[in-house]
Amino acid sequence: MTTLEDVRPLIERGYYEEALEKILELEDPLDQLEALRDVANHIVKHGGPIEWFPEILEDMKYITKRLKGSEHKAVGYSMIASTLAVAGDTSEASKFFEKALKESKKIKKEIERGEVLANIAYELALAGYPQESLSIFDAAFDNIINAEVNYRVKVDGILHLGELMEKAGDVLPSKSALKFYRMAFDIFDKLHVNQRAAIVEKKLRLTQTVHEAGLPQIRRALLEGRHYYALAIIEKMYEGIPLLIGTLEVALWMKMVNNPEYMEVVERAFQKCGRPRFTEANVQRIAQLLTDLGELEMALKFAKRIENPQKKSEALKAISLELARMKRLQEAKEIAQSIPIPQIRIQTLEDIIALEEVGD
Repeated sequence: MTTLEDVRPLIERGYYEEALEKILELEDPLDQLEALRDVANHIVKHGGPIEWFPEILEDMKYITKRLKGSEHKAVGYSMIASTLAVAGDTSEASKFFEKALKESKKIKKEIERGEVLANIAYELALAGYPQESLSIFDAAFDNIINAEVNYRVKVDGILHLGELMEKAGDVLPSKSALKFYRMAFDIFDKLHVNQRAAIVEKKLRLTQTVHEAGLPQIRRALLEGRHYYALAIIEKMYEGIPLLIGTLEVALWMKMVNNPEYMEVVERAFQKCGRPRFTEANVQRIAQLLTDLGELEMALKFAKRIENPQKKSEALKAISLELARMKRLQEAKEIAQSIPIPQIRIQTLEDIIALEEVGD
């Protein structure tokens, strides 16, 4: 029997014709819709045969029309909506999302309504509407929590919600993905699903590290250990300051996962970026990354260029304490003395003394 897992590799490789033939063999119409959505999205994002898009969309509408039950129709409409949104037709996408939400209101059982709302929320994330997605996820959570069902059923509903939140994080850039991963981790952690919590925690750390260049495909490559493939994507998509910061972020992730080649990537970052123009925010981020990478001399050069007294003080404090941990106490104290905000300067000197005493 053909499954979605048989179809997905064909879509990812761009074998659209073969994928469409396999989709016809899927028994579940919702699986057919999901696969058609993925084909349409892949065509749009990877420059496939765009002339196929209208026919695929019509097939999705036909399948959805034949679905029975509001719980199925709502999911079908939301898949059509996200497909339209990815293609850039935001007006039609909004109409189908409204249809999906309208159908969801017809579902009498709160637990089912909550699970359907979670699916709609995921499609909103896939469509590039993170705030709207979070709002619907909140509504889904409330429905599941308030459902008059036994504890086990309720827990299963919340776990399903967590899985979809994780999937939503996977398809969004880092800046939007963080909230989804945090909420998913909170669910798995509180329900003691330890293996799932550990996976999401790693995704969360990666998203916090590779933040500026945190496109989903870059994060996915890094999770799979394909560091130089991620760098190739960054070098293709960015230049100047974004390229420098993105490359340093990858270097920091490589350091965090104990890949000794991160030092070469730091050098590569400055070689590839040309002669960039720095903004205040750029300088702050680069100083932070270089400090975390242990490149303290370079970090200090950038920290001295920060104009905001609070940010400058924080950057210099971080460098000072890192030097103190390396037993370079005299250098640490000299830098601490240059911190512009008195309270931070005094606290940093006290912390250095404490580290010195621990060392003794």
